[in-house]
Amino acid sequence: MLAALALLAAIPLFAQTESDAQALTHSGKIDEAIGIYSALARKSPGAPRYEDQIGFLLAATKRVSEALPHFRRATEIDPRYAPAFYHEGVALWLNHQPEPAISALRKAVELAPDSAEYLWRLGSALLESGDYRAAATELSEAVKRNPANGPAWQSLGMAQQQVQDFAAARDAYAKALELDPANAGLRNSYGFMLVNTREADAGIAQFESILSKNPDDTAAQVNIGFAYLQKGELDKAIRQLSAVIAAHPDLAVAHYDLGLALKQKDDLSSAASELHRALALDSRMVEAHYTLGIIAWQNGDIEQTVAEMKTATTASPDYAQAWYMLGTALKQKRDLSGAVASLKKAIDLDGTDPGPYNTLGLVLRQQGDNEAAKEAFAKAAAIKTAAEKRQAELLQRGPARGLR
Repeated sequence: MLAALALLAAIPLFAQTESDAQALTHSGKIDEAIGIYSALARKSPGAPRYEDQIGFLLAATKRVSEALPHFRRATEIDPRYAPAFYHEGVALWLNHQPEPAISALRKAVELAPDSAEYLWRLGSALLESGDYRAAATELSEAVKRNPANGPAWQSLGMAQQQVQDFAAARDAYAKALELDPANAGLRNSYGFMLVNTREADAGIAQFESILSKNPDDTAAQVNIGFAYLQKGELDKAIRQLSAVIAAHPDLAVAHYDLGLALKQKDDLSSAASELHRALALDSRMVEAHYTLGIIAWQNGDIEQTVAEMKTATTASPDYAQAWYMLGTALKQKRDLSGAVASLKKAIDLDGTDPGPYNTLGLVLRQQGDNEAAKEAFAKAAAIKTAAEKRQAELLQRGPARGLR
């Protein structure tokens, strides 16, 4: 009985001690708070939250290497304690250790699948690490659970844009913009996706809205040129982009878009010059290599086409269209085995395009594999038929409400 009374008497004191630590944290006395949490951890070695809290405070004061052992101790005490995995993942990310960070964040999400914050952080880490499809999956779940998280909507738009799901990216940016209407960068992204979903005039309206508040916003200026390009108003595009370049000659994207406009005007020499300038300013602009490869193809320079497409696919291994063009060029060179490998890679990355299947069928027939060629042609025909059926259904239903 006396032992039970002693235990009951100790409980308020114990709770008060944790409250003191929280008060010290709020007042900025972090080391004193850590001292209290350390004492609590010694008194209750089976409670993971104290170790987790020590790690959190250390990480928050940029002592990440000191914080990590505390998170690990917390997860050893309770392997199902999600907050410690989450905090460890964030700390590892801050410590530039992306792979273990993502692993820890995945574990946190596994243990607490309804946590919008955990999903958002995992999706953001995947986005920054370049795993765009996985990022889109996690971020989609994050915004379902917390639709008021504007940055999560924006990150989701970025992920969907990277996987070229432009309609989904447009809608995600629209939601983010509702929550943060003053964000010019976000409005630019939304307008850019409007242009990419064949709503160029609506996109231009967004860019003009930005310029009405900040006439020097170069992204909006370039995007207006891109919108004219998508509308097929090539002279307007060339004038707009040339004006931007005159004021800002080091904008790689402006040179790239101008190169596209000039190419469509069949001024291939000037187009190539602009694309080379874009690459000189930003060597990561893989699309410029692809477009230079297409120009080389139009000029009958198959060797240069192959070289540009190899550069594009090396820099961006998931560039399906570049693999397709590489396979086509290798077929022209009679490098049939290389063509087959490239075309199969294109198909693996995007099985919705009949083109690579048709070209693969032609190469396989040249190799004497008539059965495999027949299968490739049949697959191409099936994809084309399915696409035509979908188009016919859309025409039968008529325009969607609100569209003109």
